[in-house]
Amino acid sequence: MIPLADRDGPALALFSYENLYRHYLSCRRNKRHTINALRFEAEQELSLLALRAALADRSYRPGPSVCFVTKRLKLREIFAADFRDRVVHHVLVGYLERYWERVFIHDTYACRKGKGVHAAVDRLQGFIRQVTANGQRRAWYLQLDIRNYFMRIDKAILWRLVAPHIADTDARWLTELLVFHDCTEGHVFKGRPGELERVPPHKTLLRCEPGKGLPIGNLNSQFFANVYLNGLDQLVKHQLKCRHYLRYCDDFVLLSPDRAELLAWRGRIAAYLREALALELNPRERLRPVSDGIDFLGYIVRCDYRLVRRRVVNACKARLRAYRELLVTAHEGVVTYRFDEGDLDRLRATLSSYLGHFRRANAYRLWQSIWRGHGWLDVYFDWDAQERKLVPRYAMPKGLTNVRQQYAWVRGGFPSDVALFQVGAYYELYDQRDAVVAKRLGLKPLKENQRRALYGLPERLFGRYLARLLGQRRSVVVVRQGEQQWTGIRQRQIAWRMVPAA
Repeated sequence: MIPLADRDGPALALFSYENLYRHYLSCRRNKRHTINALRFEAEQELSLLALRAALADRSYRPGPSVCFVTKRLKLREIFAADFRDRVVHHVLVGYLERYWERVFIHDTYACRKGKGVHAAVDRLQGFIRQVTANGQRRAWYLQLDIRNYFMRIDKAILWRLVAPHIADTDARWLTELLVFHDCTEGHVFKGRPGELERVPPHKTLLRCEPGKGLPIGNLNSQFFANVYLNGLDQLVKHQLKCRHYLRYCDDFVLLSPDRAELLAWRGRIAAYLREALALELNPRERLRPVSDGIDFLGYIVRCDYRLVRRRVVNACKARLRAYRELLVTAHEGVVTYRFDEGDLDRLRATLSSYLGHFRRANAYRLWQSIWRGHGWLDVYFDWDAQERKLVPRYAMPKGLTNVRQQYAWVRGGFPSDVALFQVGAYYELYDQRDAVVAKRLGLKPLKENQRRALYGLPERLFGRYLARLLGQRRSVVVVRQGEQQWTGIRQRQIAWRMVPAA
């Protein structure tokens, strides 16, 4: 048994309030706006104290998981733990990592700090250059993955791998509880009727063999998946002596100048997986020349460049089509762009994610092509070509201190549009350039007012004037007033942009 020591200083007691709070902060980082996280945070101190008491007296039991089906890339079943249980997962993984991070080989990249997809792809490209002498000699790669990996993990074997290295009795109890927990018991399904039946039987925990299977997505599952294959890593590096090997979850690549050597290694790996871990290799292996390019983690990787995988490009275009259907409608010769800040924030996150992926490849022209092919994005974002980043046009800055500044910000973003700007029960115009529009609409100049509005129309006549503007082939951006106040000024949000069809 190897004692555990905290690399960053003395370890906190596993179930201390300080340790729970630290891991709670880490857990909520990407989950803060989910309903379960908000409920937990509403009574954060009481929630953590209750969790601490349950862990301390060992009455803690994981709550029901939420089951849903995701269709991204392929049909997949997800069992998502409750936020309270996610905090516990972070606590346990934070403890176990102190030992296992010293044991894992350098070249395993899934669910590890400082690793990840891009680090793995960078490392693979470095390996290609080494094994081919910068493209000067022939080499081969063997790419393997494990058939139905998460569904075939044997919990008894996993426990035998983990248990000998846990000195703390509380950690040992909690690890055993989570390893053998059946997340399908009492689960709540969220989705359309019949969706679960469409998931292939070998891809669902509901049809797993007894004592097998870990839920995809939970932090502890990802960590345990790394532990389970650590023996494979040690075999390849220290017995097979493969210098150029890396693994991301259950997808791994070996490179060698000798094709026969890769075939021999493949037999040794298959035997080890079958005998030690009760796993099988997926028959769709790849044994090809490195010069063909290696399809790995969303890229086609070659010696001196890399491309974005076609499936990733198609997925990006599919997501953009779905957002366009959600945000843009055409009716009776008018195209309406809906400005829902929540939907647009999610669209921005999606675009930023794909842009981050594309940046790691030779894909600048590809990104330009996608952007030009989806012209509706220009309504919501500016593309900063120099910085290669998105600048949102839909979120009004909170630093604006009066109505005229808010109006000027809207007109600056949409200079050719008529801006109908709600103030109380009126829609107002503030710019001298609006005089022509006001004359066509029959609006008279307003008397001097505190806001220095030049023209206005009552809210009850909004539909009539909007129809006139559209009939005159003018684009209109409508700004609605909210309830919240920012430093003495009402919050306002662009609601729609309406453009007569060409």
